[in-house]
Amino acid sequence: MRKKIGFIITVLLLPFCLLAGFTASARTGTDSLRVLKKHVLQNILSGKPDAATALSFASDQQKDGSWADIDYSSKIRGGWPVTDHLGRLLNMAMIYVANPGLKERTALKAGLSKGLDFWLDHDFICPNWWYPQIGVPRLLGQLMLLLEPELTKTQKEKGVRILDRAKIGMTGQNKVWLSGNVIYKSLLTGDIAPIRTAVSAIESEIVVSENEGVQPDYSFHQHGPQQQFGNYGLSFANDMEMWAGIFQGTPFKMDDKKIAILRNYLLKGMRWVLWKGSMDISACGRQITENAPVRKATMVKGILDRMPEIDPAYKEEYLAAMNDFNGNKHFWKSDMTIHHRKDFYVSVKMCSARVGGGESCNEENVLGYHLGDGATYFYQSGKEYTNIFPLWDWKLIPGTTTYHDEAPLPVLPCSGYTIKSNFVGGVDDNTNGVATMDYIRDGVFAQKSWFFLNNTIVCLGAGIHASAERTVTTAVNQSLLNGKVMVREGDKISEAGKGKQNLQHVSWVVHDNWGYYFPDQNNVMLSAQTQTGDWNRLMRSQRSKEVKKDVFTLWIDHGKNPQDATYAYYVFPAADPQHIDSRARVIKIQNNQNIQVAEDVEHLISGFVFVKEGAVTSETFGKLSVDIPAVLLLSKKGSQIDLSIADPTHQQKTARVILPGNRKSNTQKGVFDPNKNETSFLIALPEGLDAGKGVRLVVE
Repeated sequence: MRKKIGFIITVLLLPFCLLAGFTASARTGTDSLRVLKKHVLQNILSGKPDAATALSFASDQQKDGSWADIDYSSKIRGGWPVTDHLGRLLNMAMIYVANPGLKERTALKAGLSKGLDFWLDHDFICPNWWYPQIGVPRLLGQLMLLLEPELTKTQKEKGVRILDRAKIGMTGQNKVWLSGNVIYKSLLTGDIAPIRTAVSAIESEIVVSENEGVQPDYSFHQHGPQQQFGNYGLSFANDMEMWAGIFQGTPFKMDDKKIAILRNYLLKGMRWVLWKGSMDISACGRQITENAPVRKATMVKGILDRMPEIDPAYKEEYLAAMNDFNGNKHFWKSDMTIHHRKDFYVSVKMCSARVGGGESCNEENVLGYHLGDGATYFYQSGKEYTNIFPLWDWKLIPGTTTYHDEAPLPVLPCSGYTIKSNFVGGVDDNTNGVATMDYIRDGVFAQKSWFFLNNTIVCLGAGIHASAERTVTTAVNQSLLNGKVMVREGDKISEAGKGKQNLQHVSWVVHDNWGYYFPDQNNVMLSAQTQTGDWNRLMRSQRSKEVKKDVFTLWIDHGKNPQDATYAYYVFPAADPQHIDSRARVIKIQNNQNIQVAEDVEHLISGFVFVKEGAVTSETFGKLSVDIPAVLLLSKKGSQIDLSIADPTHQQKTARVILPGNRKSNTQKGVFDPNKNETSFLIALPEGLDAGKGVRLVVE
């Protein structure tokens, strides 16, 4: 098959071979174009179109080259269906070019010609700028390169005029897309100068910065400081891997530093948001369409599988990237924490005055108003939230504290949203972590923290109040109902029936292998019932499709206009009713709006959130204090303390931490006060690009 495609590409490159009589410098440029074009064609043909599908497209075409099932009058801004026309032609062209002996080739050729003419004659324009400048030129450019030997002069002229709408500019992945389109057009026109400019523009986006693109923590931003792993960030990874492969063996080969950034983005960023062949909901961005998390994870796997061809020294790391692993990572540039274990996965997505929480563009994600407000997802099987989105109560996004009533949710702008608080952040020691969010939005105030302590997640909220006479709730989880729901109220353990109920004096709830323990909580609401929804509710570009499934929802009702309300719950994976009480007994908490603490006294791990400078007495570590608002994580092994600290405000330069006893560190000078029997450490905090990043030291 490779030999056949190689021969086909040689035929496609004949126009360049005819330029052999040029001067030496011209031949050099021509040779570069010829090799680059060969690689581009190989990349296009590396897709796996289905011949039967391509032939059915050809047979279904109308006489004018159009398809009856495509709405060519559509003005939908997202998921514009008119580009299906070009997608079908590209599918047909790949089969046509790759199979010169195909008996239906004559029919394919006729269908391609009239289909291309239909598009070029009508020049369909979507009101969303992305399609005329990026989406259409990308498809049309690839199509024309495949069909170049067959193109008439008129077809080529008309096509190049459309391709010319792509001008290099903008930032991040948009710039990469535009630059790629310039390469496609320039290969058709034989002009190497724009290609050099486009290659330079593509490589200029492989950089670590605070601008749009790859961030210092290896998250990805687009549309301002907003986490975009699964949308623009996924396209960035895909296109950079593609262009890095295409540029190999040409004068445009990417240098090792650029490849290293791409490698780190994939292995230190992207891999963290994958679980059992699916992408974390919080990483998918506004594109939470049907089966989107699985499609996006599949796309990442394809990138990882191909990267060893570009970066062979790291082959084992790429091929193992989607395996289960243990770790905790706080993405300090994106206000997101991931707790990754071999048998479960938990994530928290927050927002702040620095980082946007979400967006709604082109009628996508029109219900996602609260997706960045502390959304917390719990995965074990990976099927907990499969296609649940049309069924959700979008005011009960797991982990969020919000108004809960019948008022319609506002639709987010494309620019996204931020909240008024700077005290949002987290810290990790690579294994465990703490995240915190001083939530201020729409008149709801809540100091929210999450503590990831091995196999326990502790969720605390304090100082909850509202400025309006509206009910405020904290959602614990909202997932697909799977099996029994067991409840303990007082000394009674029972199976919850279908429907909605208010659990008074509840100790715990167990569902779908997850246990939810409430140390002191009334007004816990439980719903286990059939819910209906429609994909069109949240993605207006989607056709109306009713969905009906059983849903499990657990939430805390703080009542109307609460004042200084609190919540506390512990979440355990692999939970069973026989052991949940014993697992909860080793967890100790302190919870108020100034200090929040969670400790695993059995494993000697403690997390601390100081909303302002202060001191606290820990069961495991005794009295400790810090002179700034901060998050700390401490663990003990023998006489050794592992201490990690971060500044959620990203504004402090130093932090003074005081620990009991005479302590020393190899990396940080301590000052011992024999009168108070305590040691003070003045810790320099990261600044600039790394502001908000944690600092870790070992204390003896």
